[in-house]
Amino acid sequence: MTKPLIVAVDPGQSGAIVWTQDFVDIQVEKMPASDVEVAQLIASFHVLAKDVVIYLEEPSTAGYGPLIPASSIARLAQNFGLIYGASIAMGFSLRRTKPQAWQAAHGLGKKKDHGKGWKNHLKAKALELYPNLDVTLVNADALLILDAARRGAIN
Repeated sequence: MTKPLIVAVDPGQSGAIVWTQDFVDIQVEKMPASDVEVAQLIASFHVLAKDVVIYLEEPSTAGYGPLIPASSIARLAQNFGLIYGASIAMGFSLRRTKPQAWQAAHGLGKKKDHGKGWKNHLKAKALELYPNLDVTLVNADALLILDAARRGAIN
């Protein structure tokens, strides 16, 4: 029996999608720019494995603050809905995860305690976990979601 394909998604405009079956060979892709490309990538997982589990980060209900443009928040919500719908249409197992849940799984502390250094804090943790990958600010969240999923620390 083959292992399921595990997919972790940070649906933000500057997010990423990562996937693996063995947690050794990990594929990383920046969030595609168009709706069609996002849907095509999600659909392509059907070719890689019969059993696909998608861990999709939910948009925060805590607010985003004045420094994040409304256009970025809108794209996050749009990508979330698109990935949610495509995953359901493909018959994939979908596990929605709140940012607070995967962040707590890593003991990352609170965003307010790190201020402008928050994203670099997340990147440092992802680099610690995946030293052989090209960890960036774009893919760090998705990689941390993947690790939390691997350990069964989120839904």
